[in-house]
Amino acid sequence: MTKSIKFSRTVGGVRPRFFETAGVDEAMMMVLTLAQELMVLRERMDSAERVANQHGFPLTEKIEALAVDEGLLREREEVRQKFFDRLFQFANQRRAELEAGLSDESYAKVIADLGSGT
Repeated sequence: MTKSIKFSRTVGGVRPRFFETAGVDEAMMMVLTLAQELMVLRERMDSAERVANQHGFPLTEKIEALAVDEGLLREREEVRQKFFDRLFQFANQRRAELEAGLSDESYAKVIADLGSGT
């Protein structure tokens, strides 16, 4: 029987940096994550509006009239927190790397070890 291998969800070592100024890589990842989420939202809203219109359903009016209760607020907060977790994932990983004392050298070692099969 083949034994399954469990891989870490994060890479050991320090990530390569694309910008010299501290924090710019993290900010860029956050902006790209927001842009991705915005485009998904735009596409889904466009689809919902088109389907509703095809069926004679006044979606905009119904959205404006929606009564928001505590259950919906809790559900939206959970979704919001998951979004922020993804948004700040890069910064949180960077913090964890710094707390663990990881460096460019340890990152290079991981890559070399992977390349050599060790």
